[in-house]
Amino acid sequence: MKFIDYNSLKEFYTITEVCELFEMAKSDLKEKCAQYSISPTRNEIGEAGFVKYDIRRLHNKIYFEERIHQREWDPWA
Repeated sequence: MKFIDYNSLKEFYTITEVCELFEMAKSDLKEKCAQYSISPTRNEIGEAGFVKYDIRRLHNKIYFEERIHQREWDPWA
């Protein structure tokens, strides 16, 4: 998971935009959302996606999950 500057995030991202931002497939994003109980919402024009708060929360959880697994498997880290 790449670094994301939380200050530069928009207020709302569609599911497709989140997939591009996180560089992951829609099925993987769906799995991570289910794992962390973060659900998409609808904006005022009916698009499904995530508000900035949920983007930050989900990114943080995935980012640190990957860092922990990296340390477990790399004895030279």
